[in-house]
Amino acid sequence: MDISRKTDYALRMLSMLVKDEGSLLSVRTAADEVGVPYSFARSIQHGLVRAGIVESLRGVHGGMRLKVDPAQVTIRQIVEAVQGPLIMNDCTAEGASCDRQGDCCYHPLWVGTQALVYSYLDSVTLDDVVHGTKAPAVDPKFADRSAFCTYVSCSECCPHAK
Repeated sequence: MDISRKTDYALRMLSMLVKDEGSLLSVRTAADEVGVPYSFARSIQHGLVRAGIVESLRGVHGGMRLKVDPAQVTIRQIVEAVQGPLIMNDCTAEGASCDRQGDCCYHPLWVGTQALVYSYLDSVTLDDVVHGTKAPAVDPKFADRSAFCTYVSCSECCPHAK
């Protein structure tokens, strides 16, 4: 699992939009502020438009602005909109099949780690992070070893479920 540079730059660009909510931000200004080439910033903007997170207005006085309420979109939603699903291991991808999954002692570990990361990134919104109003946290169940099988959801792999 990796947070790409593209995602990092997209989050920085979105931070600029949140701080100056409602106004237009030119891609050139965003590129300069974030320190990326204009063409890369345009690529990021295009992906954010496709994901429905920003809207783009053309023309001399055009730019981009938030299309979503920053208090309603989680950091995980943004990360996945830019780079695709966050997966801990190929076997944890949606619809994945692995010949060893039924007797692999590590599969529950990867599923649990992925659930933990999802919980953490889903616990804060773009607005929370940019304005520092809420710190990320994970569900307390992750600290309870006896709850492991409830979020791993692969009881056939979970030795505690037997």
